[in-house]
Amino acid sequence: MPSIPYVSAAAFKAHPTYLDLDDLRSGSASDADQTAELVNLLLMASDWADNRCNQNLSAHTVVQNCRARFDRYGNLKIHADNAPVLSVASVSYGYTPTSLTTVSATSAWVEDGRQIIIPLGGGGGAWSGSLQFGTPTAGGEVFVQLIYAAGWVASQSTASSTAGATAVTVADPTGILPGQMYRIWEPGYEEDVTVSSSWVPPAITSPIVPTAVTLAAPTLYAHAAGHDVSGMPSDMRLAVTNYAVSALMRPDTSHEDSYPDTHLSSGTRQNDPRQDGSGLVKEAERILSRYQRVR
Repeated sequence: MPSIPYVSAAAFKAHPTYLDLDDLRSGSASDADQTAELVNLLLMASDWADNRCNQNLSAHTVVQNCRARFDRYGNLKIHADNAPVLSVASVSYGYTPTSLTTVSATSAWVEDGRQIIIPLGGGGGAWSGSLQFGTPTAGGEVFVQLIYAAGWVASQSTASSTAGATAVTVADPTGILPGQMYRIWEPGYEEDVTVSSSWVPPAITSPIVPTAVTLAAPTLYAHAAGHDVSGMPSDMRLAVTNYAVSALMRPDTSHEDSYPDTHLSSGTRQNDPRQDGSGLVKEAERILSRYQRVR
């Protein structure tokens, strides 16, 4: 389950849903309690989107153990389980899983966001795996351990900043790359920011710690903490919003209930001739269909 919702509570409230969001947590008059419950719902909607696409949509670190073959040019070709691949951190290979050679991942070539090619022929260095020295021959199968970042950046700011700031601090820097553009989704103060080409992504840590990301140009606006810093496509965010809206559409009477005669649980909708939340879910599913995992 995502630890950060793909759409912040502030961005959801700014969306023209026309919903009453003042009584989400029963028995409490606290705005903070109502916002906390909305965040819970947005986390569930984000998790639904992951499940619908059969992969984590937010940028995350993947450790993939598999087998791969060399082509006649000495390239190691690996099909990534998760996409899109943002960066490759480590590649190790060998004839047995217990004897792997780690090679430089800086030369990794990513095609179509999923196919990873590691050129090793002629410049791969000494092979230290079992049974053989030198680069394996074409068609040879090897065990591979691949560590890479995949998905779309979906983080939030953790500190406020003034207009003209040259850095933004995010809760999770996973997948953020030098020279890439991301969007700060703060209602009324939205803007695109580009990461400095000299910024160096931090090493992978557990737990993930907030990180200051240096920008190529100062921000246009002042920004508060808790707003999305995202590389997700806007339609993906809309799908999450639509699903959350459908879950909040509470009927006034039993006649308007979306589930009077179905086997579905309360978090799901299906095609229904009645005017309920099913249309929003159907549209969310249509949007996410292009992002579904293909193996």
